[in-house]
Amino acid sequence: MENTHSNRKLGLCLVLLAFTIWGLIPLYFKTLIEVSPLEILAHRAVWSLFFLIGIILIQKQFMQIFECLKNKKYRSYLLLTAILISSNWLIYIWAILHNYMIEASLGYFLTPLLNILLGVLFLKENLYFMQKISLIITIIAIFVQFSSAKFFGVGPWISISLALTFGIYSLIRKKIAVNSEIGLSIETLYLFPFAFGYLLYIFFNQNMIFLNSLNISLLLMFSGVVTALPLLLFVAGSKYLPLSSVGFFQYISPTSQLLIAIFAYNEKASVEKIISFSLVWIALSLYIIHSVYQIYFNKKIQIKS
Repeated sequence: MENTHSNRKLGLCLVLLAFTIWGLIPLYFKTLIEVSPLEILAHRAVWSLFFLIGIILIQKQFMQIFECLKNKKYRSYLLLTAILISSNWLIYIWAILHNYMIEASLGYFLTPLLNILLGVLFLKENLYFMQKISLIITIIAIFVQFSSAKFFGVGPWISISLALTFGIYSLIRKKIAVNSEIGLSIETLYLFPFAFGYLLYIFFNQNMIFLNSLNISLLLMFSGVVTALPLLLFVAGSKYLPLSSVGFFQYISPTSQLLIAIFAYNEKASVEKIISFSLVWIALSLYIIHSVYQIYFNKKIQIKS
C-alpha cells in the first residue's frame, strides 16, 4: 500500500511538472522574438532529435526504432504525424511571437473535446448524453469565434488549426502501438533533413541569427529539451495515475497560457473571446463532472459485485 501511495505521489509530481513546463513555454518562446518562427521550428526539430537520441542510448531502445521503421504501416503513419506535429509547432510559435497567445490557449482548450468528436467519427466510440451536450456547446463556442467581424482574420483560425492538427495527431498516434519516445524520435528523424537543410540555407544566405548571439544560440539549442522533456515526464508520471486525474491536469497548460497572455503581455480579450472561452469552460466542466461521476459510479458497482 505504501509503495502504491509513493508511486502516485511520484506520478503526481512528474505530471504536474510536465504541464507546468508546457504552460510556461510561451515565456520561453517570447525570448526568441528576434528569430523567425521557421528558424525556431527547425532548431526545435534538430535539437529534439539529438536530445531524444541521448535518451534512447541511455534506455537502450535503438532496436525498437529499427523494428518500428521496418513496419510500412508505422512508417507511413509516423510520416503523417511528423507533418501534423511540425505544423502544430509552427502555428503555435507564430501565434506566440505575433501576440495571439489567447487564441493559442483556446486551441488547446478545444483539443480534448475535439478528440471526443474524432473518436466518434473515426473510432466509432459512443457518447453519453452529457458528452453530447458538451460537444454542442463547444461547436457554439467555435461559431461565436467566427461570428465576429474578423471572420477572415487569423485569430479564430489559429485556435481551430491548433486543435485540429493536435487532435488528428493524437488520433493517428492512438491507432499505432508505438511509445512516445520512439514515436517522437522517428517523427523528428523525418523532420531532420528538412530542418537541417533550411538552417544551412539561411546560414549561407547570412539570414541565420543562431551563432550571432550566445544567449539566443543557447536558447535555440535548449528548445530540444523544452520540447521533449515535458513529454517524457508526462509519459513517466501518467503510468502511476488514473486517467481521470491526468485529464484534470491537462487544463493547467492552456490556463497558464491564458493568464500569461492577459497579465504578462497585455493581450486584449474581446467580447467574442470571453463568450467563447466561457462556453468552452462550461462544456469542459460538464464533461469533467460527468467523467468523475462515471468513474465513481463504476467503482461502486465493482465494489458491490
